[in-house]
Amino acid sequence: MDDTAIIERIDSDLEELMERFFASSHKDVDTMRAAHTARDFAALERLGHTARGTGYGYGFRGMGDIGLALENAAKAGDEAQCLVLIEGMARYLATVRVEFVR
Repeated sequence: MDDTAIIERIDSDLEELMERFFASSHKDVDTMRAAHTARDFAALERLGHTARGTGYGYGFRGMGDIGLALENAAKAGDEAQCLVLIEGMARYLATVRVEFVR
């Protein structure tokens, strides 16, 4: 597992939202894991869609990319790939570092 920090350049106007953003994102990973255990691909598709929109919307490209891939894997019913992506999201959230820009 590569724990090299990922740097995302985020608009400084969003700085005050970051604590809540990360808390919510970590909860979403827990929800993804539960949905995976239940083989609830519809929930995984929704969670992936939300992660995609939130990630890209806030400027977290890596999160958006993983969310998109999870959405597609869930649509395909690919249980193994969903798990890989969920754990990839957890690693991303654990290693991403924010650089605020104006």
